[in-house]
Parts: sequence; structure tokens; C-alpha cells
Amino acid sequence: MVPPAAETPKPNPNEIWTFVSRRHRGKNPPNHTSRSNFQSAYSVCRPPSPWTPADSSPDPERVSKLLRRMQSSIRRFDNSRFGRRFLSRLRDPQIQERFHELTASCSQIQIVAYGIGSIESYETPRLQLALALRLKEALGDTAAGPIEVFDPVLSAAECAVLVSLGCTVIANDECGRREATAPTIFYMPHCEAVLYENLLNANWKPEMLRRMVLLGNSFGAYDRSVSEMRGINGSVDLEVHCRHLIEIRRYVLEVEMEERDDRRILKEDDDEFEFYKGFHDMSWHFFQLDRDTDLDCLCK
Repeated sequence: MVPPAAETPKPNPNEIWTFVSRRHRGKNPPNHTSRSNFQSAYSVCRPPSPWTPADSSPDPERVSKLLRRMQSSIRRFDNSRFGRRFLSRLRDPQIQERFHELTASCSQIQIVAYGIGSIESYETPRLQLALALRLKEALGDTAAGPIEVFDPVLSAAECAVLVSLGCTVIANDECGRREATAPTIFYMPHCEAVLYENLLNANWKPEMLRRMVLLGNSFGAYDRSVSEMRGINGSVDLEVHCRHLIEIRRYVLEVEMEERDDRRILKEDDDEFEFYKGFHDMSWHFFQLDRDTDLDCLCK
């Protein structure tokens, strides 16, 4: 999901997925954190359920056109300053060491992507998907199987394109509650705070958190947002709905995707601004805690 370009992601306790009308096809996407968009009927406690696209079957012409657009977006990612910097930073010793720790007990890493959005409606989700594809490619033999993708807005045509690109569309709406039973990178670009909460809650054991890496909205940014809103009407609800996200920060090594100077360049460069919209305020989150860490006492 893509939030407004100039805003820090803010927790929204009332939504898990944010639905965006396909009628909005202008240069700039609508405000995805606004309550004026399609509001999710999900609650934090909604159980996972079977899912299929709203449209019954993909139109071949539509699929072909979308695949060409997706391939163009992949080339744009490859030729961009942001794309080159992202792949270069993957070789950073700090990140490589964390990946090595992740694969100590199992040599392969699964990639699960939540909340990519409509790759047919917007360029930004296409770039976000391009990053996931290049991440898997960079992992090489370390990557286990296809990227697993889910977003409830996906159409049948979008699902067909994802499959043609080597991805798997998750058949159930897990609401983010996927247990990390094996080393997993959860890629969640600009998802709602509740989705991160659900993921953490489902993995609220040291041995499970140690098996996962999260690439998504900065936990530090969420923590700052909640701190700034303390004392404001509704801030208690926000803090309650972000409690796992905030409390786990003491055990998280957070590595920003882009350094400050790089973010400024992305924001000011017309050719790179779409990357700023798609990836600003995102970080790698590596969970570093002992096996006997008592997590239950954190959220009491």
C-alpha cells in the first residue's frame, strides 16, 4: 500500500488493508491512509479465510498488457539510482551478517510479500514488486521457492502476471498472521500498523522472531508517531494497537533502506520521486533476542 509521498507512516488501528478505488489513475495516488478510501471490514481478531479475486477469470489481452508494463517497471528499477543503491546495500557487512545468522539452522530463506497493492493501477506498486523480484534474485540459491504474495485488491489479471513472474499468490487472507516456521523475509511496503501487529503477535516467541526479517515501515517512525500523539484524543487506542511493534523495538536492529542524503535526492529528483513514494521511511528489521527472553511480560 502506498501512503502519501510526504508523510511518515502513521498507525491506523481500524484498518488492516486499505482499499483504493481503481478509478483513481492520475499521476499521484490518493491518500491511502484516508478514511475516505474503501474501508476494510477486517478487525484485528478476524480469522484467516479463503480468498479469490473479485473478478472470475483473467482477460488474456489485459494480462499481456500488464505484463509488458511490469517488465518496463522492472527495467526502470534496474536503471534507477535507488535500485542500484538497494542492491549495493544488500552487500553491507551488517546486513550480510544478519542473513548469515538467519540461515544458521536452515540454508534457505522464504520471501513473503504483503500489501504490494494494485500493480495494474499504479506504478509505485509495480516498483515495489520489482524490488521483491530483485531481492530474490540477489539471494540466489539462498532463496527458497517462489515469492509468496498477497493483497486483497489483486485482480485475476494481476494474479496471472504474478505467477508468470515466478511468484505464488497466497490462497488465504492470513491478515498478516503467518508463523515463521522457517527463515522468512516478510516484505511489507507501507502496510497498515495493524498488519505488522498481527505478524508480531503470531510470532511472539523468541525462536520464531529469530527466524524472521521484516522489510517494511520503520518501527522507529511508528514509535515517534505514537509518542507525539500521547495526550491527544484517541492516542491510547493507537498505543494499544501498536504495543507489540513498540515493545519489541528494544530487541530489533533497524537498518534504514536509504540514508538521509539519499532520501533527499530521491525526494527532489523528478526521475526518482516515484521511488521516494514507494520506499520512504522503510527499514530492515532484524530481531536480536536470546532464546529465553520473556516476551509475555512486555505487553501486559
